[in-house]
Amino acid sequence: MRRLLLYCCCIILWTLCGACAASAEQANAMRAPRLSQQAERPATPVPEGSLPTLVFDAYLRFFQQVISPVDGARSTMYPTGSAYARQVLKKHGALLGIVLTTERLMHEGNEDQVAPRIRKYGIWRVYDPVEANDWWWSGSDWIYQPASDLTGRQ
Repeated sequence: MRRLLLYCCCIILWTLCGACAASAEQANAMRAPRLSQQAERPATPVPEGSLPTLVFDAYLRFFQQVISPVDGARSTMYPTGSAYARQVLKKHGALLGIVLTTERLMHEGNEDQVAPRIRKYGIWRVYDPVEANDWWWSGSDWIYQPASDLTGRQ
């Protein structure tokens, strides 16, 4: 329990440090002045969602920015597992987001046999968007059809 509390505190501190670093970067007198022709960036939007959603999103951002570059790209799917998790958290919240992410990770191994393939970033990837997995929940009009040809398959 203590370890979980420690991890949550670390994630929250990491999120807050990112916001502080951004404001410190803007106030740095040693930086070159910005060109007046560039439009000012709009203020960063206030994150929406419940506290668990924000905590899981902070963890996923930490994973994408720190752990994944060190570990290397391994996912053959598009969107990758962490990008998919962030999308589903934003769309459905923490509880259903965790369920759908777990379900996606469980079927990732055999998805290349039934899902369509697309060429993304110079690599053939299995296309498995959030809409293909939440049709039972949101009742969207997404029609998930298996790949009919072997285009791009090795």
